[in-house]
Amino acid sequence: MNKQIAIKLYEKVEQIAARFSNPERMNNNNKEVFNLDCIRPLSEFTAMARFNKSSGKRAIAFLYFINQGSGYWAYFFPKESHVYGMQKLPKLLEEIERFNLPKNKELIK
Repeated sequence: MNKQIAIKLYEKVEQIAARFSNPERMNNNNKEVFNLDCIRPLSEFTAMARFNKSSGKRAIAFLYFINQGSGYWAYFFPKESHVYGMQKLPKLLEEIERFNLPKNKELIK
């Protein structure tokens, strides 16, 4: 992960913590505050941020970098269903690569 992307990651994680710590936020019925526990890079363009909540619970945000314009980080709080669905992606991406490779050869001619 290059320095500029990492800087944007830290900025986004700070925004997430501030947004979800707002006691007036919709669905923040327990008035929880989120404190960053750690950021773990998962790849060049993905990361996980783990938060400790004032309720004693924890939350994990999955962040992914969108390389459009100057680039930005997007995120969501994954559930088990998200993870199960993502486990299917490697096979599908492999199929796409296998399909596209001959097309690249045709373009070289």
